[in-house]
Amino acid sequence: MAEGSREPTNKDLLDCMKAMGDKLCTMEKKLNSLDTLEKKVSSFEKELNKMWVAIEDRIKCTDAKLDGLVDRIETHDVEAALMTKRVSRLEKQRDDLRDDVAYLKSQSMRNNLVFTNIPEDNTSGNEPADVTESKLRQHLQEKLKLAKETAESIRFERIHRSPGHPVQGRIHNVIAKFTFFKDRELVRREWKQLAGSGCQMYEQFPPEVMDKRRRLVPKMKDARKEGKRAWIIFDTLYVDGKPVRT
Repeated sequence: MAEGSREPTNKDLLDCMKAMGDKLCTMEKKLNSLDTLEKKVSSFEKELNKMWVAIEDRIKCTDAKLDGLVDRIETHDVEAALMTKRVSRLEKQRDDLRDDVAYLKSQSMRNNLVFTNIPEDNTSGNEPADVTESKLRQHLQEKLKLAKETAESIRFERIHRSPGHPVQGRIHNVIAKFTFFKDRELVRREWKQLAGSGCQMYEQFPPEVMDKRRRLVPKMKDARKEGKRAWIIFDTLYVDGKPVRT
């Protein structure tokens, strides 16, 4: 034993043991705290696992619903495509039907010619049909230069003014339905005689056909300016004998 050292006394030993006891108590408290924390962590982990299980269940349920929704959407897409095709067919049938109706209307007007600017006496109401017919025959002689015998021999199924209330100073067109198509053509071929007279003569067509013909007129004029032969028959433009699609 070194010089000057002394043996620890009982008090020293007790103090040392007391200090060690205090440290052990402190460590025990900390260990107890760690146990509590471990329990809390374990409890939190269990709750977290429950939440994950619930989330996974919800995800599976959502996926199932989405799959069902996708199937329904695909089914609707197929039905929509079929419906679109059906609508297209119906629209084509409608257009074909309209064309057929327009053609039938045109055929019913095949023997008709419309004359403009033939004086009208409507001061006392609608002009009588026999008066209109007499004025038309006179018009054929004076404006279209037909012989009197020819003008008088032409037979008509009906002659009337275009629909509308009589208005003083206004002249309604004369619509003439010829009994024979050859007579209609005889008169129509004299259209050049009306140049500069202020009168016109044209074939009668349904409104839908007239709209098509009006749209074709500028194209017909352009083709003629290019030196091509162009004409309109019914609702079709022909250039150099070939129908032009519009």
